[in-house]
Amino acid sequence: MSDTLCPAPWEHHCINTNGRNRLCCNAVTSKTKFLDGFEDYWTSKEVQDVRDQMIKGERPDACVSCWKKEDAGIKSLRQGMTAALQSRGGEWEKFTSNLNYVPNYPIHLDLKLGNYCNLSCRMCSSYSSSSYATEFQRILKDTGIDLGINDYEKYNKQSKWYNDPQFVNTIKSMIDNGLRHLKFTGGEPLMVPSVKKLLDYCIEKNKAKDIELVLITNGTLLNQSWIDLFSHFSDISIIFSIDGTEDIFEYIRHPAKWHVILDKLNLLKSNNDNKFSSFIAFTYQIYNILETKNMIELARKYNVNLSAIILDTPDYLDVSYAPEKLKQHAKDIIENITPQNQTEKTFLRDCKNAIIRNKHDNEKSKRMIEVSKIKDTYKQQNFNLTEIAKYYG
Repeated sequence: MSDTLCPAPWEHHCINTNGRNRLCCNAVTSKTKFLDGFEDYWTSKEVQDVRDQMIKGERPDACVSCWKKEDAGIKSLRQGMTAALQSRGGEWEKFTSNLNYVPNYPIHLDLKLGNYCNLSCRMCSSYSSSSYATEFQRILKDTGIDLGINDYEKYNKQSKWYNDPQFVNTIKSMIDNGLRHLKFTGGEPLMVPSVKKLLDYCIEKNKAKDIELVLITNGTLLNQSWIDLFSHFSDISIIFSIDGTEDIFEYIRHPAKWHVILDKLNLLKSNNDNKFSSFIAFTYQIYNILETKNMIELARKYNVNLSAIILDTPDYLDVSYAPEKLKQHAKDIIENITPQNQTEKTFLRDCKNAIIRNKHDNEKSKRMIEVSKIKDTYKQQNFNLTEIAKYYG
């Protein structure tokens, strides 16, 4: 059971960028919408079946993303959640001894507040970025080329469900009923008015001191006013999405500028205290396959933790499909780094395992070059100036 059990179906709830329910940010998205009634979903057969399967030691289909990572030797979100609970004295034992009890509300809430975002990152999708969606539609209109990973990008337009009073009021009910962990992501959550409303509510109701706050952000909008607001919470984790340094960062995370990100990292460093923890989430993909050493050095300089998110969609940016010489160069870089702590060991292990899980795929390489050069035209960038270009002839 310990190899399949995860606290998420009992303690965690995620709302996806399209306003649909999800057990966690890696689980298969439910067809049900949060605004149609959270309680109906939380007590549904759909969710209870997942709980029952885990208790029996089975692998629920809804959690396939974690199973794939674990089978490839990459740390999964399930393993991370389990380890976090086990690290809190007696919490894991308390959880596993009472699996038949389901609370009325989750104590962990992960809010993916739509696709409203000021960046159009190369590995992203219309699903997660409004700026990417605008660029995607422009390319489709101008050229007839569909760069989407599915029909969602071509036809779907997201509603701003996160501004609905019903959404805000339901989250307030969760805050009033023992919420302990509140996570905001997007899109870019600092662009969404509901974020400040909910943070202010936590402070006004004297709940903030009992809530751990997590923010995943591209960092471009972070300022002292936000940090002052966050400081009311019991523990604050700010996770920066940074996918490389200098030119590689700007190539991937258009139109962000590297000097702005360094300013934001310095802002966090100057506000560092026991309540604040800073992290870098590095989405490992072909464009930044050679950036592992630079990212380790960046994390050390600013005293932040570093983790790797292994990209598998779109598949043409999966590092394991890169040319073999490029993959060997990337492995050499990793193997020449001496990790200074367990976090760095895990980061390097996950990156290396991501490289070796598949063999080079020439068709995916052709697709990567094709898409890169189409986007270059609209971003006024040049793939041929990147360090990896020489490996593609």
